[in-house]
Amino acid sequence: MYHRVLTREEVACQAVQPGMYVLDTVFAQQMAFVRETFTVLSFRQLLDLWQTGKWDKQARYCVVTFDDGWLDNYRHAYPVLKRLGLPATIFLPTDYVSTNQWFWPDRIAHLLRSARSAEQGIKHVQQIERVLLNLFGVAGESLGKALVNDERATDQLIDWCKELPKDQIEMLIAALAVELGVSVPVERVVVNWEEVREMSQGGISFGSHSCSHRIMTTISPSEVSQELEQSECVLQRAGIDYVPVFCYPNGNSDVAIQAQAKAHGYEAAVSVQMGVEGTHPRNRFALRRVGIHNDVTYSIPLFSLRLCGLLSRTK
Repeated sequence: MYHRVLTREEVACQAVQPGMYVLDTVFAQQMAFVRETFTVLSFRQLLDLWQTGKWDKQARYCVVTFDDGWLDNYRHAYPVLKRLGLPATIFLPTDYVSTNQWFWPDRIAHLLRSARSAEQGIKHVQQIERVLLNLFGVAGESLGKALVNDERATDQLIDWCKELPKDQIEMLIAALAVELGVSVPVERVVVNWEEVREMSQGGISFGSHSCSHRIMTTISPSEVSQELEQSECVLQRAGIDYVPVFCYPNGNSDVAIQAQAKAHGYEAAVSVQMGVEGTHPRNRFALRRVGIHNDVTYSIPLFSLRLCGLLSRTK
């Protein structure tokens, strides 16, 4: 499971959570290793093997996936995959494709990064505290200081916001932007449909990551149903290599949501739970994956450890 593939220069100038990326050079090395070590399947081939049971017992199988449809997937990951002849699946949040819309965690991270880079630290601490107090009744003194002085605190705020309704998150972002005097750049960070169609012709398939990228466990069953149905319709009509697999935003699901995904015609769904699957997946609508990011897999030995260290614990 990948998210972003970035150059060192891009990492240096963006507010990117450490668990969200690998460097382009690291990704190229990893894919060369994967090509040599595994039989790399498309997601459709995996679904077919689960259906037929015609496995090669001597083979090691692997499926490569990306969440969110980042533009850097097209710019940096796709050329590597195409050169090596490797299939992969990208899960798209359809409302974001061909827009300049940013995901809310990245908007928060951008605003706070701007506050840290400014020369008004104390003032910004007070501004952040005021926003938290006005919106949520929380003084936030320690959090305000941490958010200005420590990048890791941004992850804590983002995790906390994941439990909030979308309108409250948007209120927080708007208030922070006003108080800090910072705006989110108007810049496309997600692929457009032309890029999706090009990749589709080059061995990349696409599954649904919902429409709005809202966390499924924070919305009503009717909204979940709408997200499942509408995103599927958009992808089916796009003239691309669509695979009927759903990817839960943030990995969040429950038994009821998994049943909804199945009822809507999806053949499988992926989680973010660490682990591997075998010839008979434990739960086809909560498939385990191995999350890959630069901090823990920047060398091939570490990458190997990340993959092989799971086997004894997840069979």
